[in-house]
Amino acid sequence: MLNLDWKPPTLETPRLILRPLEESDAPDIFLYASNPNVTRFTLWEAHETIDDTLAFLGDYPFTRYPNKEPDPVGIILKDDPTRSVIGTVGCFWVSRKDGVMELGYNLAEPYWGRGIIVEAARMLLDFVFREYQVNRVQARVLGGNDASGRVACKLGMNHEGTLRATLLHRGNYVDVHYYALLRGEWADHAVKEADKGC
Repeated sequence: MLNLDWKPPTLETPRLILRPLEESDAPDIFLYASNPNVTRFTLWEAHETIDDTLAFLGDYPFTRYPNKEPDPVGIILKDDPTRSVIGTVGCFWVSRKDGVMELGYNLAEPYWGRGIIVEAARMLLDFVFREYQVNRVQARVLGGNDASGRVACKLGMNHEGTLRATLLHRGNYVDVHYYALLRGEWADHAVKEADKGC
């Protein structure tokens, strides 16, 4: 049964606030979702108008929140007085009966290279492993997206393999790399904090 009132809780890290998205966040999201550098490896196209962003909000988070899926939540810098959403991170069910969720993330280009996504994703992973009957969290990374692969590695995820030329992405067949983290691995604090040579 859908809970139309449920939203992900607000979570905090030393630098960040993670909170549910609202319709009023559309201008902030459009600012980075319209950047082709940000959307180069996404499965969704760059937003051309604010209406695209509003449609995204209606079709994506506002349909997953009622299923009690924290996907996606907005990322906000604590030291930003405007409290603008600069990216998102989220986990959604791949198979609830098998305890499998998938992690996704994106970030506005000016904030790349600061460890923001790793910090945000660690907090969200703590939340889902604590609050959900999840045994495995996986991430799919398109071939060529080395930065995203490093994020997965820094989260303690293992690279499990590559499906070669398995996705037709904007006219080209691309590889998809699979990374995953199991509950028992996340429980090991050393795994959470180690970069594993990424």
